[in-house]
Amino acid sequence: MKNWQKYWLYFIIFYSILHLTRDIFQDLGIKNILSTVLVKYPYSKSSIYWQVFNTYVFEISEIVLSIIILKRNKFDRLGYSTIIIALIIFLAWLCFWLFL
Repeated sequence: MKNWQKYWLYFIIFYSILHLTRDIFQDLGIKNILSTVLVKYPYSKSSIYWQVFNTYVFEISEIVLSIIILKRNKFDRLGYSTIIIALIIFLAWLCFWLFL
């Protein structure tokens, strides 16, 4: 595995844990710097099921995939899938932030 691939996976694990923590704080109503930065109010007009799918499932899958890839020490299709998932998450956030 190349160095940039390891850095990518460690970055994804760090970012996903941070984002998951932020989402849990927001859902529990805990106000702090982590849960109030870059939040667009109203939080969302969509259903709670979309919010849970949009955050928890994507972030947990990124964490699990990254750990599996690091344990196997092979950045094959699973590794590139983490890049695709991160790109989808970023584009969805950008669409929400700019257009909704």
